[in-house]
Amino acid sequence: RTRTTILQMHTHQWIASFGNSGNGQYREELRRAKAAIQAYIQAHRFPAERTLFRLDGQYGTGAVVSDLADFSFVTRGKDYGMLDRADVQARLHLPADQHLASAESGLSRALYDCPDLCLSPKGPLVRIIVATHPAPTTKKKKRKVGFRRSGVVYELFLTNLPQSAFTASDVVSLYL
Repeated sequence: RTRTTILQMHTHQWIASFGNSGNGQYREELRRAKAAIQAYIQAHRFPAERTLFRLDGQYGTGAVVSDLADFSFVTRGKDYGMLDRADVQARLHLPADQHLASAESGLSRALYDCPDLCLSPKGPLVRIIVATHPAPTTKKKKRKVGFRRSGVVYELFLTNLPQSAFTASDVVSLYL
């Protein structure tokens, strides 16, 4: 069973919830969620340009991102094939833009900002932020997110927030 829920973050007001059996119809749920959010912001006279979609990794593909082109969004990427793109690999061979430490877990991520990338031939430009940290040396706790390669865990975050206004650390913090 899948479930898509919409929460207004500042008031913790539930706006809508959609569910389906099995793997669901998450893109249709996203379209319904987007319509509910548009109705909500119009009813409350909130400017659309101040609305931010925060989506989990289920939505982290180029096709879904193109559905959100008219809104700001932050989502976890799930297509780790993006790591093999030449432009992303070139960026990963340079020093990190920033480091972000988590007070809760103590995990420190190195952040690599890859702006203005197209995820599909017709898709919009997005920023891919690659967060890396050393893979745990013990097998006792398997990471539920990220992709492990050569002793490093890679996480992907996708956004259309402008680099001039939101640092890589800002984007990852908004997601987390």
